[in-house]
Amino acid sequence: MPAVTSNIVPLRHARPGVVAYVKSPAEWFVANSGWIQGRDRVVLIDTCGTEQATLELLRDVRKYAGDRELTVVITHAHGEHHNGLGVALRDGGTALAAPGSLDLVKAGPQTYGNVFTYTRWGVLEPPEPEAVHPVTGWHRLDLGDAAADVVAVPGVAHTAGDLVVHEPRSGTLFTGDLVVIGDTPVAVHGSIPGWLDALDWLQDTFRPRTLVPGHGPVANPGHTAFHAMRVYLEWLLEVTERQTDFTKLARQASLRWPGWRNPERHIGNLMRAYADQHGRKLDVDLAIDAILAAAGGRIDLDEVLDGEPVRQIS
Repeated sequence: MPAVTSNIVPLRHARPGVVAYVKSPAEWFVANSGWIQGRDRVVLIDTCGTEQATLELLRDVRKYAGDRELTVVITHAHGEHHNGLGVALRDGGTALAAPGSLDLVKAGPQTYGNVFTYTRWGVLEPPEPEAVHPVTGWHRLDLGDAAADVVAVPGVAHTAGDLVVHEPRSGTLFTGDLVVIGDTPVAVHGSIPGWLDALDWLQDTFRPRTLVPGHGPVANPGHTAFHAMRVYLEWLLEVTERQTDFTKLARQASLRWPGWRNPERHIGNLMRAYADQHGRKLDVDLAIDAILAAAGGRIDLDEVLDGEPVRQIS
């Protein structure tokens, strides 16, 4: 397994500075982040899953943005996106999260001991509860000669509490895991129909010129990212309308999307799709067990992450 790289991608060189922090390859616990800086403040979109990776991210933020006041936006409550929040706020600052993610974000790091083995989490602490604030609807952050729009996603989509961040001048949209590129999405904590609705809402509301996905490379105009996500989610609903052999269907998915990493996730997504359209409550633990069975057991992050991060500048 190659070492994970953290690639700094400036998206706009004039003010405001908009930077994607792209992790590759797309893997378990490897997620993108980024920041938007103005004269007075900098907005960091998501942290990392470990202390080391978050400290590396913060060093790069400070290299670009100096000591500007920090606001951290957590796009959703999965550990690779919010575990480092307490680390990021050690020297002050505030954080924003959707109401549906607020309790998990305040509770602190999620290391999913039933899913992963890992020895390099570092020192991860929960944020101070009073530093984390909910966002409902549309919230504009004044950065000083620049702005960032933090917007709550209606309903349940990838999770029950998703946020996106939009920089209006450049048309850059940080989607969190509502859009992933080159990686199998994870749907067990959300809603397939709600996710499809959210994709339509994202396109109609923002008409972005640049997408920074939760996982995978930055996408520019004409990219098929939205379409690819929609085709996959619609397929999940179509094939589970009358079929319940999730193992067989997961093999079909792996053949249909052979370039996507982490195909073991297909079976959990199929179980979610079946539950959604048949009005049943998904046993998330059972879905996770099916994913781990497809992966051959608990996932060894020491092997997957291979001492991440290695930094590259583009």
